[in-house]
Amino acid sequence: MSHPGAPAVIGQIRIYCHQNKEFLLVEVSSRDALQRIKELKDQGWDIEAEIPV
Repeated sequence: MSHPGAPAVIGQIRIYCHQNKEFLLVEVSSRDALQRIKELKDQGWDIEAEIPV
């Protein structure tokens, strides 16, 4: 049972990244995180942090 005001984000990863002066925040499921990080790196993004939420 969840609290009525609690966000349903369990099992999510927030990926904080930057490219030049741009900042990007991506939220994905834990199971998709490694693939998404690879895609972001391939696009030239620098990954600053991966935070489970």
